[in-house]
Amino acid sequence: MKLERLFSADGKKLCRIQTGEEFSPQEREVKWSDVEGAPEEYNEEFLASLRNELKEKEEKGEFAVIVPVVDKEGCAGDALVAAMKHTARRIKDCVSVVGFAVPAGIDEANFIGELSPKHKHYCFRTKSGWVQADSE
Repeated sequence: MKLERLFSADGKKLCRIQTGEEFSPQEREVKWSDVEGAPEEYNEEFLASLRNELKEKEEKGEFAVIVPVVDKEGCAGDALVAAMKHTARRIKDCVSVVGFAVPAGIDEANFIGELSPKHKHYCFRTKSGWVQADSE
């Protein structure tokens, strides 16, 4: 399912494509431990609940950026990216999702590169501002 891009990113700001007005989405924190208990063991019940919550936002015309929370010990790098990539797959049909925030300490290019191939409509919030999936 390919979703239409509703927002554009030009570095510091996120704008609605339809009107050109600047936009600030709600933040929806997603704990790494809620998505992945043990390595590569994903909590599908949590992800289904997250999808339902995001679908409710969609019905209300609300939008959110997914903000990964690193709450597990150990190296976050590739394991966290894999968990968020899995999350993106489970919520791929949710129009309410603007994109993801890249967690501090995570390689931005890798995070965006892993999530964007199947989610070209996403915008990503980085430490320096907003970028579009296809601009990386």
